[in-house]
Amino acid sequence: MHTPVWLFDLDNTLHHADAGIFYIINRGMTEFMAERLGLSTDAASDLRQDYWHRYGATLAGLQQHHPEISIAEFLRASHPLDDILAALVPVTDSAATLAALPGRKAVFSNGPSFYVHALMAAMGLTAHFERLFGTEDFGLLYKPATQAYVNVCTALNARPEDCIMVDDSAANLHAAKALGMRTVWFGQEAQPLPFVDAVAADMAAVRAYGLGLSAATDAA
Repeated sequence: MHTPVWLFDLDNTLHHADAGIFYIINRGMTEFMAERLGLSTDAASDLRQDYWHRYGATLAGLQQHHPEISIAEFLRASHPLDDILAALVPVTDSAATLAALPGRKAVFSNGPSFYVHALMAAMGLTAHFERLFGTEDFGLLYKPATQAYVNVCTALNARPEDCIMVDDSAANLHAAKALGMRTVWFGQEAQPLPFVDAVAADMAAVRAYGLGLSAATDAA
């Protein structure tokens, strides 16, 4: 490898989104869709989940089926920062791990840019990263769309084979591996799979993998 480029997911990787933030975002999306599309709350919730499963992001479904919806309004309505920051639970040991890992680092999130920047600043992690990518920064695309990864690599002037993707989503890692990236499946649900180079239940495991990879590269 050349100098490694670490691509970190944000939600449920650098912070525990399931602790409350995903509930806030999903509630905001449902309320916005119910109002703008004239749906009941239950119908809007079902449609939100359908678009998420089919396209990887609810907004992607709205873009395709409801182009009259304002992207900026939807993102702001579904990401109320005051409520979100009050529910923020950072992943333990993130700062120490990021400081120890050799190489360049970027956040690669499907969330909007203002959300990514706000959470990273609140957690005190911004200085560890060269770039913070939200969906607007790579063409309003979403992992696991291949072009999203290509656009991020282009923006970083990095080759996929020099990148290490750390994510809690198997689908996102599968797409990364198909491009030649190394992959780290993060979280308690992670398990060994053919497209996963390392399983990391916590940040200590991410650090151990990164330092081991660096030592092996130096020895070679």
